[in-house]
Amino acid sequence: MGMKNIFLFKILILISFFCNSQDNIDKVKFDSLINYQVQKKETLYSISKKFDIEIADIIKYNPELKNNKLRKKEIIIVPLVKKLSSISFSKEIVKETEIDSVSKINEIKIKKNFIRIAYMAPFKIESIIIDSTEQVNAYLKEQNLTTISINFYNGILFAADELDKKNISVEIDVYDTDNKIDQIKNLKNSNDFNKYDLIVGPLINRNYNAFFNTNFKTNSVSPLVYDDITLNSNTIIPVANDSLKRERMFKIIDELILKNEDQCAMIISDSLSKKSKNKLLKRFPLAEIIDLNEINNSVDPKITDSLLGSNKENWVFLETKKSNLISSVTSLLNSQINNERKIRLFSTVSNENYENSNISYEKLGNLSFMYPSNSKPNSSDEFTEFQNKFLLKFGKYPDRISIKSYDVIKDLLLRIAISKSLKNSLYVGETKLMQNKFNYEYNDKFGFQNTSFFILRHEDLDIIDHQN
Repeated sequence: MGMKNIFLFKILILISFFCNSQDNIDKVKFDSLINYQVQKKETLYSISKKFDIEIADIIKYNPELKNNKLRKKEIIIVPLVKKLSSISFSKEIVKETEIDSVSKINEIKIKKNFIRIAYMAPFKIESIIIDSTEQVNAYLKEQNLTTISINFYNGILFAADELDKKNISVEIDVYDTDNKIDQIKNLKNSNDFNKYDLIVGPLINRNYNAFFNTNFKTNSVSPLVYDDITLNSNTIIPVANDSLKRERMFKIIDELILKNEDQCAMIISDSLSKKSKNKLLKRFPLAEIIDLNEINNSVDPKITDSLLGSNKENWVFLETKKSNLISSVTSLLNSQINNERKIRLFSTVSNENYENSNISYEKLGNLSFMYPSNSKPNSSDEFTEFQNKFLLKFGKYPDRISIKSYDVIKDLLLRIAISKSLKNSLYVGETKLMQNKFNYEYNDKFGFQNTSFFILRHEDLDIIDHQN
């Protein structure tokens, strides 16, 4: 057995360990939990219908209800599934638009039915003791470079399987970078990477830059990290630039100002968000400012309570990427809403931390929170089917990384298949997959840059998608 086959054999064993070590996950995956006060004459049945969940799911989170009746004003835990709504004139139009967008690229004639890709990731195979089941299982329950590499690989495999059904064969060569520069240089010198149609990774920016310090003919995608990446004519960045998303948010803010000129503005920002703070101050010169730094990294509720106005809307702008701060500020602002004080929360910062399970969607809905995002939640039947098929193949539901991998790689592979090269596929325009959408622009110096993104707004328990 050759060295390459031995390596692939080890990866397959590792994936088998990884999938079998996961806890059994419920068919319905909940995104957040809320505390709900039982109203007069309400039953488990009426509450389940109210929140569109099963009675068994309520009992699972409130085991004491198995043998006891509900009591008026009792506080119970209710699990919620995020809902996605689209602003549109009719449901029929939304449905038709979504189908056309998803299927558009599939309807174009295939010009290339064999695609070769290289996947470079820090599996760190040699550092794992494969013959120790307990040790491997314990290691794979943590989020680390190995599990991230495997989750991303699973997304690639799932995308390749779907393309195979369209008679597009995808050959995947896997390389373990071991997260070491020397290993990356060795791989680069001992393999011909110009034979591939696409290079995926390396996943870490310093490794990516070390590998691409000289140009290749092959297009390469940095799928998970985008900052401090060395760009060239063949680089693919699958997310929109932050400045583009921020510009769109400011345009929406300007439109809202025209509709409501009488509001109280407050800006909560950290040291990394000075530019956005200054742009906000140009629009709200009288805004209250709360600056955060390494010493003062929290917001005093007494200060916000004294600065928020009554009998008019309070617009709070939260400019940070720190998940702990986002969680604490949303909780704080929620506690200060009353009949005379309305608070709306905005951010011009594109941040995956808004989708953190520690952040309550109920609280974000109370604040009508609006922000730019690379991805959007998906509660469609198609997505549920995707999750269940993934579960059957890998023994676990896809996480954020697997979904990102599936969307990014499937889109790129389809573009190559219909046009033979990514550059020739730009005419396709915007495509939508499970949680991400793509519309690439090309620059001779900086390569391919995605320009599609979402502006999302929480409203009650729904997430509204403002179509760009």
